[in-house]
Parts: sequence; structure tokens; C-alpha cells
Amino acid sequence: MIANYVKIARRHLWTNKLYTGLNAGGLAVGLTACLLMVLYVKHEFTYDRFHTKADRIARVTTKLTTPEVPIVVASSSILLASALKRDYPEVETAARFEPVSATIRYGTDLRNEPDVYFAEPAIFQVFTYPFVEGDAAQALTEPNTAVVTESFARKYAGRTSVLGETFLCNKKLYRITGVMADLPSNADMKISALLAKDYTTYTDWLVDDFPVYTFVLFRQIPNLNVFEKKLALLSKTYIQPELKKIGATGYAVVFQTELLKDVHFSQGKMADMPKGNKQYGYIFLFLAVFVLVIALLNYINLLTARATGRAKEVGVRKASGALRTQLIGQFLLESFLLSWLAVGLAIVLLAVSIPFFNDLLQVQLTVGWPDGFLMAGVAVASTTLLGGLYPAFVLSGFDPATILRKQAGGLGRGFGLRQTITVFQFILAVGMMIGVLVAHSQMNYMQRVDLGFTKEQVLTVHLPDDSLARTRGYAFAQALRQRTEIRDASLGSGIKPDAILVKATTLFQSAGKKREVMGNYLSIDDRFLPLLNLKLAIGRNLSADSEADKNGAFLVNEAFVKQAGWKQAVGQPMEGFMHKGKVIGVVRNFHFHSLHTAIEPVILVFNTNPPANLTLKMKPEQLPLVRATWKQHYPNFPFDYTFLDEAFAAQYRKDELMIILFNGFSLLTILVSCLGLFGLATYSAEQRTKEIGVRKVLGASVLSIVALLSKDVFKLVLIAIVIASPLAWYAMNKWLTDFAYKIDISWWMFVLAGVLALGVALLTMSFQSIKAARMNPVKSLRTE
Repeated sequence: MIANYVKIARRHLWTNKLYTGLNAGGLAVGLTACLLMVLYVKHEFTYDRFHTKADRIARVTTKLTTPEVPIVVASSSILLASALKRDYPEVETAARFEPVSATIRYGTDLRNEPDVYFAEPAIFQVFTYPFVEGDAAQALTEPNTAVVTESFARKYAGRTSVLGETFLCNKKLYRITGVMADLPSNADMKISALLAKDYTTYTDWLVDDFPVYTFVLFRQIPNLNVFEKKLALLSKTYIQPELKKIGATGYAVVFQTELLKDVHFSQGKMADMPKGNKQYGYIFLFLAVFVLVIALLNYINLLTARATGRAKEVGVRKASGALRTQLIGQFLLESFLLSWLAVGLAIVLLAVSIPFFNDLLQVQLTVGWPDGFLMAGVAVASTTLLGGLYPAFVLSGFDPATILRKQAGGLGRGFGLRQTITVFQFILAVGMMIGVLVAHSQMNYMQRVDLGFTKEQVLTVHLPDDSLARTRGYAFAQALRQRTEIRDASLGSGIKPDAILVKATTLFQSAGKKREVMGNYLSIDDRFLPLLNLKLAIGRNLSADSEADKNGAFLVNEAFVKQAGWKQAVGQPMEGFMHKGKVIGVVRNFHFHSLHTAIEPVILVFNTNPPANLTLKMKPEQLPLVRATWKQHYPNFPFDYTFLDEAFAAQYRKDELMIILFNGFSLLTILVSCLGLFGLATYSAEQRTKEIGVRKVLGASVLSIVALLSKDVFKLVLIAIVIASPLAWYAMNKWLTDFAYKIDISWWMFVLAGVLALGVALLTMSFQSIKAARMNPVKSLRTE
């Protein structure tokens, strides 16, 4: 019997190639898009889960309460880890990472290397870092040793067998005692090399303003609320006396904790690694569900639409004694075979698209055999049951007497369902079109918005992180200023959109009261404002000829004036960042970070001792000149630079990637919806072949027949637009809350999305409708 079912199913699928192709193709595209999004969401929500003890690891961060606004940093005091291991029995061990601005010399190769950290041996007890060479238990136990990753070894040595070799980091010699496997792309902390450091000699809780990341391994899964209360006692015992000793009244340190699995989505902390956005994860999870639902509904839509076409087959088989359960089994088997065909196509599409997806997002999405087999099985089972069960019951439920008498009254079952499915599909399609328009408008706004300064043709050269080398910055800047190709050069901290501004305690008067805040500082010279075309709202610029300006003058932005509550800023006394004097000018607000965050108050002071960056106004084609001048002044340091416009564009890289993906999956949603619509149009034209023939004999035009066949779909799409518009408005408003500066959602976006949806639907319907309308009426009237 099963063999007979398979034979009939195969024959039916082969005979109706168009419907088989539409069903299998639509389902395959939907499955592929769904699986890609599920893999991406899984990647995002499983950061650092590859560590075997991940559920027992937590990061300790620091909240510094001040007389005004609190400051939260991802790092903590050097002595914290030692105190946790010594005083807290629930702590198995604790480990510290300390970021290093590293210049690596490996043989003759000289580069600035990102993701280098000082570390201690305990990190290999806390984290699971697989070694390809060396012993984790012995790594970093000796001074001047290092553990590097496979990528680091290949970059500098061209191989991974580098055990025992040496390299210079910031002019200090290190011997390699271990080589780690490269970390997966869902590791929150990227590592290229770890350098041994002994933290047991430190005695000051406040040294270097909390320079290390502290991770704690608990003996069992921790209750962090209880543990934080104990940390409050530690802070009161050790840190408050230190703050009191240095006169920091009104300041307090609070240690906060977060599980390792939550660190990747930890927002709002200074000195932290780039973080993920849970909102994007949820969006793509919903998209995955939507695309799959649309594909399944498409499947149901086409099968129920074909029901009347198989009515006689069902009637004959029932009259011959076939049981309803047998017919259900037959149709479920057809659905099963079609599902396997769709899954096979989806596997091919997935294999082709994953490399592109990985390259676009810089991730490592993979599908292993166990996971792949499980996903294929779930896909087949779900599509067979969800997609095939309802059509099977509809088809098997036809009354044979009604069918064989050719009474169509009982054969229209499923028409209301098909209308509902079509409306639902286009609600999602229209909603996604509106989302695409809003997202593109927001990105265009961010690229066009006036940042308050000129970022084009501005080069930032990062001077070596070496006190002696930095002093050469004056001669380097002067050499470039003498070249006519260079318009101007400014020494100082420069503008780096991904950098954290230096903070310092700032004292000033407001409304007759003394105020003490943590101010954001930019170190500049007198050339900085004109070079970037920064505008003064009032007052004057700093002067290099005035000793008073160099030691006691302040420029503040409008946001600082608003925070201070001053009506007249110029002349206000201030003290902070080794300067004591008065405000001499107010700079108009400018965006020194991305538009995700509001403009913060900032203070600009004359400070180029030593300079950290050289900012140049020049054309990009003059870069070789700057490089050659660099080699003359810094022959032992790599040339490290950034174009300011590229640095700001990089701030929105992840947003742009998400929008690219959203666009792609929106197109897939529309494509799958159109496949279903095309199938329904084809079937509708087949069902009305004789009616079309009669109308043509009576003089009906092609246009009137196309309008007749399309008007019902036109109504359904209009209903979808009405329902989708408020839903899309609400969803995109929620998305825009992530931006401090954003567009207003405009009416034209809804109109354009609606017109596009109607256009796509009518084009899809018209293709088949015109074909039906142009048929020879004689042939149509002969059709049975």
C-alpha cells in the first residue's frame, strides 16, 4: 500500500511541475532564511558559552558615585581579585586582564597589535582556552612570558609552531610559552596575545583608576544579589578610607556583578569591549518565525487552492471504497515528499549562503551533522504536519456524491482561509517594506546630519604610546606644517568617535553654589578649532602665545553650559585637569560620538604635553608624504592612522549590516508571498477558463478580464496595508528609541510601501491574468 501511495504521490508531483516548483521553491527559500536567522540569533545569544564553567563565571564592574552623575566602568581595582580569593570562601579563584596598547616587533616585522592583554596564570583556571602548543597549567607562570593565538603566530611567523620564540612588545622581550587556538567569533573578549604580569606587589586600591577586568570563578552557580551585598562591605572597608585620604568627599565605589553569559549585552559601561544589541537578536528571531510562517501559509494556500482540481479523484476513490484515513495518509505522504524536496533545496541554498553570511557579518556560523540532521528532521516534520495536515483533511472530506454530480457548492471550502492567508502574508510584507524605508531614512539621516565640524579630508595620526617618542610629535608636526600640501596640523588628544574621553574632577560655581562634577576633557592646541571648523557660540579660541591660556583657560561646549545652568559662561571660574582659571569661550555642540548617544558636556583645555595624536587637514592622496615624514621621525614605530570620516562611518557598521540583512530577508518575504500569489493567479485563471472564453466571445477586452481576475487580490492587499501600517509604525518607533538623534516617521513611507505592495501584487497577478485573457476563446470553450 505504501509503495502505491508513493507511486501516486510521485506521479501527481511530477504531472503538476509548476505547483510542485512553486511549493518546494517557496518552502525552501523560507526554510533557508529561517535557518540563517536562527543560526545568527543562536550565535548572538551564546556568547562565551564555549567556556565549560561559564555558568559559574561572573565579571565584576565598578560604579563610581559622584556628587553629580555616577560613572560606570567595566574595569575594577587591581587589588579586588586578590581580596576576593582571600576573603570570600564562595570564590574558587579570580583572574585579571589588563588591556595593553601594544607595538609588536617580531623579527623584522613591526606592527601595532590590537587585543593584547597583561594577564595572570589564574585565567586558565577560570576560562577554557584550548592550547595547540604548550601547557595551560604552566603558561604565564614565569616573568616575561607570553601566550599567543594561532592567528598571531601565523601573522608574524607564518606558522603556529612558535613555542620558545621571542618577540618585543613595547620594547620589552617576551618568550612564547603557549599557543592558544583562535577564539570563536562569539567570544566577547577578543585576544591575540597574553603577557605575563605579577599583580601581587600592588598595595594601592586606587592605582591607575581601575585598569583591569576582573572575572570571578565561583565554587557553585552564584546568587549575585547576595554576593553584591558582601562586595559593598569590601568597598566600605578598603576603598572608602582611600577616597577619604585623598579628599574625594561625596565619592563612593560600588562593585557590581554580571554573569559571563550576560557580558556581551552589557550596555552603558565605559572602557568596555564592543557590545551586542539584544534588540537586533529579537528582531531577527521574529523575522525567522515570520518568514517560515509565510512559507508554510503559502504551502497551505496552494494546496487548498488545488483541492477542487483533485475533487473528482477524491470522489472516484471514495466511491471505490477508499477510507478517509487512507486518503489522509495519501495526501500527508505527498506533503512529506514535497517537504523533503524543499529541505533538500534549502540545504543547497544554506551551503551556498552561509559563507557569504559569515563574510558579511564577520562571524563563524556553521551547521554540524547532528544539528543539521536534527534541523532537517524538525523542518520535514513541521512542514509535513503544519503544511499538509489541513489540506489533507480538506481534500479527504469531500462528499463523493456531490463531487460526481459536479455540484460545486461543497467545493469552495478553503476560499476564506486563502483570503486570510493572503492578507496575513501581505501584512508582513507591507510591514517589512515600511521597516526598510524607515531604517534607510535613519541611516541616511545619520550620514547627512551636521556633526558640528568638518570630518572630510581629516587624518588622525596616532603617536606612539611611549613618553620619549611622543615628545618627537612637535618636530613631526612642524615638519608637516612646512609642506604646502598639508593645510594644517593640530596636536592633542584629537577626536576619535570610539574613544573614551578623559574624565577629571571639575569644580565651578553655579547659582551661588559650589559644584563638583566629573568632566569630559579634550586636550587641544590653538589650531584644533579652525582645523575642524568648530564654531564658537561666544568668546574666543585658545592662544598659543598666552601662558595664561596654556595653564588656566577653558573652552566648554553648549551642553556643559546647560548642565552648569550658567546664563553667562564666559568669565566663569573653573578648576580641573591640572588647569585653574576661567572660561574664555563656548564651542557650539558637536558630535564626538555616534548618534546613538546624546551630546555630552565637554571641556577643552590647552594640553599637548605629550600629545597623543596629530590631526591633519589634507587630501587623502598626500598620505604617502605623511608616511615618509613619519619614517624620518619614528623609524622604530609602525605608522598608525585613521581618516575621521571613515572612523565615524565605522560607528554605524553594525547598524548598516543589520539593515542589509533586514533588506535581504524582507525581499525574501515578498518573494515567497509573490510565489504563492502567482500560484493562486494561475489556478484562478484555470478555474475560470470557460468564463473567460464566454466573456471574450461577448466582446470583453483583455484589460477588463485582467481587472476581473485581479480586483479581489487588490482588495486583500488594501486590507493588509490598513492593518500593517499602525503595527509597523509602533515597531519602528521602538527601534528608533535606540538613537538619541532620529528621524520622524513620515506619512510618505506608508504610502510608498502601500503603492509598492499593490504594484508587486498586481504585477504578479497580471502576468498570469494577461496570459489567460489572451487565450483563444474557441480553445477555452472546448476546455472541460
